Amino acid sequence: MMIMTNRSPANWRELQELTAYYFNYSGYDAITPCKIETVRGNVEVDVYVRAEKELGENIICECKFWDTPIPQEKIHAFRTVINDSGASLGIIISKVGFQKGAYSSANNSNIKLLTWEEFLELLFEKWFKFREKRLLKIVQPLAVYTDFMDVPTEEFNEEQTKQYKNSLTKYAPIYIISCSIKEDSIRKYNEIYNESIASYEDFFDDIEERAKEAILFYKDFFTDFEIPDDKFNFNMESISRIIN
Repeated sequence: MMIMTNRSPANWRELQELTAYYFNYSGYDAITPCKIETVRGNVEVDVYVRAEKELGENIICECKFWDTPIPQEKIHAFRTVINDSGASLGIIISKVGFQKGAYSSANNSNIKLLTWEEFLELLFEKWFKFREKRLLKIVQPLAVYTDFMDVPTEEFNEEQTKQYKNSLTKYAPIYIISCSIKEDSIRKYNEIYNESIASYEDFFDDIEERAKEAILFYKDFFTDFEIPDDKFNFNMESISRIIN
């Protein structure tokens, strides 16, 4: 099964930074560290997230890179911060998990206790959709550049025709695969480009760079040819939904 990412925090600072990073790459607005106001005065929290009523309007995360499970008393202290700040959700992310009493303290409350892996599972769907939407925006010009019906192939000379056909072999799969991202399509991507990608994050990072390279190539290639601007005015997400 394809995993979301191979990244794993190596210290407490990375745990905070990666927590904020994956929230931001899931369409949220996360800050680390962040000073917030509470009824008892200002406090600094590890990660503060504005979430627009999905997981909760305002989320506070506490990141514990401890080598031992988090005890019950830490949950009580965190609940105080959540209540005093008016946050709608609190998340504690622990390197190795929680003591049994900690789970009891979090029951029937607005606090989630998560390991790093559980945190990634919580965000996966939103993160995937965010990365997919970003990729579709990047590759959109390739839908035109790689369609011989949309470009003036009749104006090509023999060498340009050969160059264009070779470019389709190299770059057309980027657009095709981006329209329907599944584990099988990533395996196909690996075969085509001789890669060994084993996580969705590595796939998105790699294919985005290839797409940018392809677009630069075609912009240069078509410098002396005219492609009407209106050919690029379409909804790439709608095309992806139709294919899927």
